[in-house]
Amino acid sequence: MGEVSSWSQIDWHFIAGGLGLFLFGVKLMGDSLTKFAGTKIRDYIEKYTSNPLMAVLVGIVMTGLIQSSSAATVIAISLVRSGLMGMSQAIAIILGANIGTTVTSILIGFQLDYLAYFILLVGVFLALMASKKKTIYLGEIIIGFGLLFIGLNTMGDALKELQYIPGFSDMVVRLSRQPILAALIGAVVTGVIQSSSAIVGIVQTLYASDSITLVAALGLVFGANIGTTVTAALASVGGSLAARRTSLFHFLFNVSVSVFFLAIIGPYESFVIYMAEKFHINDMMTIAVAHFTFNFVGMLIFLPLIPKCVLLLKKLMPGRDDLSLELGKIQLDEAMVKTFPAGALSQAKAAIFQVSDIVLEALQDSKQYLLTKDKKHFHEVNQLEDMVNSLDTKIESYLLKISKQSLPEELADEYSASLQVQKNFERIGDLVQNLVEYFEMIYDSGEEFQEEAMDELNSIYELLIHMYVNGVEVFKGGDRHLYEVMKEDENNLNYLEYELRASHFRRMTSQHEEATVTTSLFVDILGTLERIGDHAFNIARLTFDPIKTHGEKSLVAEDVRRATAG
Repeated sequence: MGEVSSWSQIDWHFIAGGLGLFLFGVKLMGDSLTKFAGTKIRDYIEKYTSNPLMAVLVGIVMTGLIQSSSAATVIAISLVRSGLMGMSQAIAIILGANIGTTVTSILIGFQLDYLAYFILLVGVFLALMASKKKTIYLGEIIIGFGLLFIGLNTMGDALKELQYIPGFSDMVVRLSRQPILAALIGAVVTGVIQSSSAIVGIVQTLYASDSITLVAALGLVFGANIGTTVTAALASVGGSLAARRTSLFHFLFNVSVSVFFLAIIGPYESFVIYMAEKFHINDMMTIAVAHFTFNFVGMLIFLPLIPKCVLLLKKLMPGRDDLSLELGKIQLDEAMVKTFPAGALSQAKAAIFQVSDIVLEALQDSKQYLLTKDKKHFHEVNQLEDMVNSLDTKIESYLLKISKQSLPEELADEYSASLQVQKNFERIGDLVQNLVEYFEMIYDSGEEFQEEAMDELNSIYELLIHMYVNGVEVFKGGDRHLYEVMKEDENNLNYLEYELRASHFRRMTSQHEEATVTTSLFVDILGTLERIGDHAFNIARLTFDPIKTHGEKSLVAEDVRRATAG
């Protein structure tokens, strides 16, 4: 291809197509790596992040797997939103994620352009011939890996021609003299295409073809580091206060590290050149090393400052979190199971009381979503349900360990009641989530409830929440009088559900209503509310009459085993 003399002569279709292949390759490789690693990534995150250094390593590995620091940060923020992780852990993961994102640029540094086409062919054959899912995922990983290089190679020739455009060299000189401008360009472009890996890959190609100077390249890389915070910022919108604080840290950390390196860009350029000459690395790998070193040093600076960062974030964003992180924290002492089973059972019951608070909050949030249509309540119910599911697995596993001890009859009854009550709370959480999904389907279709129907749902909600609170009180205090009151409430709920169902069909007949999303889901909503009432009553009933027969206990145990295995 001859030298070009104007912007119109650049093969923009190669740049566009190459960028598309590159982005798709990175995504395919990341998605397939995640599937290949299994579905328990989230559990591993939760398990291995108690120590800050381990949390950093989790961030590195997770980002290396999913090939996106933005996605890794979004996962950390979602765990904070659901109360399953504290800010300190999420901050450490973010520090690691920034290092993990350099994996793509390091891979590019190996310059496998020629081999990429053969790698792609191997991946395609593997994916097409495989019968096992794991092998298919492996094939897709290899395909993504090949496409990454092919995309960059497709872009490469067109990008190299930029240096011949009149005025381009002047722009590069300006970027070299004003690396802050280069950083701004890098930040904006990364924010738009949502991939710092793509920008760094393009920078590697331009630098390797002598189209830009090292200073301009470093400025663009530092800017890409800032632009990658956009995705995380969007993920925290509408989330809990802790999630917004975590997102703010991600932004402040990336900006402050980038600003710090921009301030010392001259000495840093000399250091990078020294490393490249000492270890005889190619130009593409030079940028990759610069990218890695810059993120690694940032992590080393901030790792010991995590506690102070948490305090600073709380000052910058004061207030109490709507979804208190304390809700997600339970104390279950494993050592106590064998040494003091009665004490362990008390700990389990205290944890179940916390679950009851979370479920009540979800139930109230679902009512608010019905009344206000505010999506905030929909998201909060989903966050709370995540929390309930996580705690449910821990509590049931802990209770099963207690059951393996030689328990006196009184403790065995208490264990049985606690296990079954916890299961009812977990099922109420599932049903509440079903409710908000019904409401979302109705509101997303542009429909709404008639005033009469809304009054009916409001009345059944009031009785339901009253029953739920009483059910929890019976479980806590063993109040038999309150239990007798609940029997009457249970009958009232069943009668009310029957009456409202009949009222709904009368409205449809007398007013000749057409079948809509609302009319088709109304009966499902009533049925779900009635089932929640059944579980609320079960909680009170099981307090006095836990299932004791061997067969039923085995079924409960099997249910728990499935839950803990999943």
